[in-house]
Amino acid sequence: MWKIDTEAGKAIYGDNYYSIQSFTEEHALASNDIRCDSFHEGSGFLTHHLAITNSFEASLRAIDPSVTLPYWDFTIEGQQIKEAGQSPSYFLEVTPFLSDEWFGSVDENDHIIDSRWKGTAMPKATETTTVSPNSYGYIRSYWNNNNDKEVTRHLFDICGYEATNKLIPSCSSHYDVLNTKTLGSFQLLSPSDGHGPLHVHLGGMGGDCTQVFADFMEKYADVLNADMTQEEVKELGLEQGWQWGYTAPRMAIFRQEIMGEYFHIYRSLWRSHMCARDNTPQLLECPEYCDVDTPMSECKCSIAKYETGETDWEDVYYCVLSTRVRNTFLKLFGEDFVVELIDTISNTSIKEGEMLEAASPADITFWVIHPTIERLLIAKRLPNVNFMGTSVFQKWGTVDGSEESWLSYSYYSQAENANKYYTDAYTCVGHEATDPVLPDKLPFVDGFYEYADTDNDGIVTNWEYFLATNPNLPDGLDYVYDHFNWDHCANKQLFFGHERVGSIEDVSVL
Repeated sequence: MWKIDTEAGKAIYGDNYYSIQSFTEEHALASNDIRCDSFHEGSGFLTHHLAITNSFEASLRAIDPSVTLPYWDFTIEGQQIKEAGQSPSYFLEVTPFLSDEWFGSVDENDHIIDSRWKGTAMPKATETTTVSPNSYGYIRSYWNNNNDKEVTRHLFDICGYEATNKLIPSCSSHYDVLNTKTLGSFQLLSPSDGHGPLHVHLGGMGGDCTQVFADFMEKYADVLNADMTQEEVKELGLEQGWQWGYTAPRMAIFRQEIMGEYFHIYRSLWRSHMCARDNTPQLLECPEYCDVDTPMSECKCSIAKYETGETDWEDVYYCVLSTRVRNTFLKLFGEDFVVELIDTISNTSIKEGEMLEAASPADITFWVIHPTIERLLIAKRLPNVNFMGTSVFQKWGTVDGSEESWLSYSYYSQAENANKYYTDAYTCVGHEATDPVLPDKLPFVDGFYEYADTDNDGIVTNWEYFLATNPNLPDGLDYVYDHFNWDHCANKQLFFGHERVGSIEDVSVL
């Protein structure tokens, strides 16, 4: 699938064959609209990603009907990290899978250097491609001007800093997903508690930003490393809800909210109509075209409107930090610091690894982490599966979920006149129960389409997919998971007195 294109593969293996180029394009097409992400940051994430996994399985079976897609229960590593009291990068010490035997290790250039995935080529736009590529013509997110011809993994690093606030999901993380009272909560938690940090750490972000931010933080070392007293915090009016401690609190907030969220900042600046103070659209602009040999430093995205004075630092600042911490950050650092930070962000290029953006299907690890979420959903819907390890989890009123209510939500949907540049009411398609679960060109495993399309309208919707994958029915899924034991979670405290219900922030991990 990584070596034979769709047209040639269909001639060899039949109509269910689709190449990784095609899967990457379809995932990017669903993710790269400036006003809408049909697959992410909304309640449709769950069914879309389980359905595209179903489609990938159909292509696998077209090649070899005896195989099925495996799952990677990364909570085994997550639990080891938690019990060792280590940071997320300890993952590299305990996992067997980023190796020659499985999915490949990487070198200093972020390339996969062994395993059958060695030197995996990055899909590039062709004359039939319908999704807009990056400036270099690669099927990557618009804002990711990565010119590398190979799939990249910048492991456990965001511009020189480890995102320690993005914890590898452990037993308690997946227990929270399993223990939800409603399907809506399950929809909200599956992107974040379910798997989100894996994308962040396996993709990562590097490029010029690493040295630029090292220099920036060295310049402001005295400010960042200064301790504060309780009285100083109180004088700034920040004592209520203070969470940053008193030893170098500015460094703590800077590392978590700027470095730990830098990938979010970059994407937000592109979709700035959702966050800019004045709703200015597309603050982040990238060159239309760059020759593949052009250095990234000469083909970088920038905030052109800020540089020309069409917008000011405050408009940009609203896309850099959320409402939750924006006021605190400004009071702690002052306007001069924030303006220089905006200047730095405006002119600094980045290079994201594939797992952190729309091209994630190009990396084999994409395909083995989403079945792990499906395994949770199946466990939730089976009446005789009630424990994660030794901890009981609650079931829905109707165990199989068939009488649950679908939650319809997208971060990008807007009411009429909510935005002065886009005044009409707008719905980001993909997150309603009645929206198609997959682009119509992608296949399902044999027999599933006919079974799932209950109203015979030629479309399998999110809700139809959910109903058709009920594990208690004989004609939906034609495969089973090996077990639901979670032995590594036995005798652990997984419940802390209240269930997680999920929130809109939980669907915005990626």
